[in-house]
Amino acid sequence: MRLWDKGGNLDAIIAAFTVGEDPVLDLAWAWQDVVGSAAHVQVQVAAGMITEAEGEALREGLRWILEEIEAGSFVIPVELEDVHTAVESRLGVLVGPLAGKLHTGRSRNDQVLTDLRMWLKERILVIHDRCITLIHAFIDYAMRHGELPLPGYTHMQRAMPSSYGLWAAGFAGALVGVLPMLEGALRVVDRCPLGSAAGYGSALPLDRARSASLLGFASTEEAVTSSQLLRGLDGAAVLGALGAVCGVISRYAADLCLYASAEFHLVRLPDSFTTGSSIMPQKRNPDVAELLRGQVRTVLGARRELEDLVVGLPSGYHRELQLTKAPLLRGLIAAEQAIAVATHLVPAVVPTPVELDPELYAASEAFRRAQQESRPFRETYRDVGLEIKEGSFVAEERAPAPLPDLTALRNGLRPLGDAAALRRQWRALVEG
Repeated sequence: MRLWDKGGNLDAIIAAFTVGEDPVLDLAWAWQDVVGSAAHVQVQVAAGMITEAEGEALREGLRWILEEIEAGSFVIPVELEDVHTAVESRLGVLVGPLAGKLHTGRSRNDQVLTDLRMWLKERILVIHDRCITLIHAFIDYAMRHGELPLPGYTHMQRAMPSSYGLWAAGFAGALVGVLPMLEGALRVVDRCPLGSAAGYGSALPLDRARSASLLGFASTEEAVTSSQLLRGLDGAAVLGALGAVCGVISRYAADLCLYASAEFHLVRLPDSFTTGSSIMPQKRNPDVAELLRGQVRTVLGARRELEDLVVGLPSGYHRELQLTKAPLLRGLIAAEQAIAVATHLVPAVVPTPVELDPELYAASEAFRRAQQESRPFRETYRDVGLEIKEGSFVAEERAPAPLPDLTALRNGLRPLGDAAALRRQWRALVEG
């Protein structure tokens, strides 16, 4: 039975339209819904709303449901609409009418917010760790290939001497540079909305701070009316951070697409990382790099969809907010996939170095002369330009820019939190 049902028949077409994709999407955070319910049980017991014995009976039922979710046997029937109704319905089968007390003081509105915030917090911690693993892969590549020469490009033209090490170190440094965006996104979602009910709280003596502590949140979401105002925007903050991460990956992938071409021939992808053509027997295609290059658009498109859904809505809950689930899940999955594939790809890329054109050292030679001869750079710049035009240019020193301190870069990496410990804390709420 629908939690909102007061009798009467709902038109079948309207029912299907309003339920939408929830029976499928909600399985992604069904585990969190059970844990959030277990925390609510503890708060109900503390408030004297249910007895200790009732609380233990409810937890026992929730333990069974958690096991079903982990076994993959838990389903959300379309007629029950969402995970919250499905959990309460299943709990009713397991513990009887007592299950009806679980919803006291809650609304599906604060339940879904709590589920999503829990899910997002854990995903951020996991993704942050995986970003660090990707950064290590780039640093390892830089250390392995060191100062092996590579042309540096501006405006798609060979411009200055670089190295494979400096190339890889750049992506490591760029990822380090965007990691604080994930930290900022964590601060956005690390506030517990449980107890905000339909957006205006309740008169019941429920300790919202205790709910937040039990669930591992840094604080409660204050005021209760802000919870619905932030729905969608919290997910957009996460996808914005992940868009920056995937943006760095996308630029690396764009380099691979160019560098692996016959015209550039600066890297080679192993055959096991490429695909073939159905018509051209000689072709090997860098499909993995092309898809990585495009994956950021999925993430950023999902973020834009979230923002477009919520911007301009009046305060309070509105049914369009249901539509924020799909882009949020889609964007997270795309980002995690891109990070995993990039981490697998980086060490497999094989350098195919070429001898650098001496003219690439023109700028560094002009700098050297300006320093050693105590002359203005604009003078030495002109001198070098004339020598190149006449064909008489010779660079006295030929070295790319030095590598950064890769050890210091590596040692500066710190986890954002312990996702495994957080999950153990959540599980303990159900297991007692």
